[in-house]
Amino acid sequence: MALELTDHWLWDHWICDDGDRYHLFFLRASRALHDPERRHFRASMGHAVSNDARTWELLPDALVHSDGPAFDDKAIWTGSTIVKPDGVMRVFYTGISRAEDGLVQRIGWADSIDGVTFERTCDAPLEADARWYERRETDVSGAEHWRDPFVFMHEERWHMLITARAKGAEHYGAGVIGHAVSDDLDHWHVGPPLTSPSVFGQLEVSQSRSVDGHHLLVFSCGDDMKAEAGPGGVWIAEGEGPLGPWDVDGARYVRPEHLYAGQLLQLRDGGWVFTGFENIVNGEFVGAAPDLLPWADVELLPRGGH
Repeated sequence: MALELTDHWLWDHWICDDGDRYHLFFLRASRALHDPERRHFRASMGHAVSNDARTWELLPDALVHSDGPAFDDKAIWTGSTIVKPDGVMRVFYTGISRAEDGLVQRIGWADSIDGVTFERTCDAPLEADARWYERRETDVSGAEHWRDPFVFMHEERWHMLITARAKGAEHYGAGVIGHAVSDDLDHWHVGPPLTSPSVFGQLEVSQSRSVDGHHLLVFSCGDDMKAEAGPGGVWIAEGEGPLGPWDVDGARYVRPEHLYAGQLLQLRDGGWVFTGFENIVNGEFVGAAPDLLPWADVELLPRGGH
């Protein structure tokens, strides 16, 4: 069933399979804020579990903001979750701080032995490298974009895909997939982006997935952050391998269009499913997680398509 909270909005979410249960992690903020646009600076990370990835049991929140001063003492934003080789569950996440009014994004992580209680284990957060990435916008929001870590293993190394912006690129085309690598999950080395500036100002909440022989880059971009008119939402770009290169300019967008922060997940039966939070419907923000959609039922349309 879908997950909708009566007292909280729920938006970006992702699922980790520990081999026994599926774990759903999600951003949440109180509906008492009234204006859903205020949710971003009040976000914590919710947590639920399921035996079938369809019926969810709520657990205590995985993470809330630090007491500080710290890089994550204002809010917790999107990430991804893996089971480490030693069986410990690690959640990677984005943190923003009060000291910078939430404008600078950094990446940290926390571990759980029991799959319920998470303890921060990050000595120093991962930051954008000014050699390749824009550190602070000077013309629009003043923010530094370095968020949404997606971590996976490829060719015996750990890789992290990151929502970032290329240094010196035009605002509405600066979105790139940032990249970092690690041999032990604790020490990360930031490298150049895996994509080049294109028609997207942001490539949010990205994933690299290999589905039925197709290497797919999943990302999201709103219609207000694109260099051209047209729909915003979840986008799929095909590539040559798990690290690309991907045809970002040729990306197709996902229908149903009201979903955002799209995620692809392979279930234990081998089938692929798609999810994303319910964003704007009939002019109102919904803030809920829908039922998982079979990937075969998701329609992909070209830019400008209907």
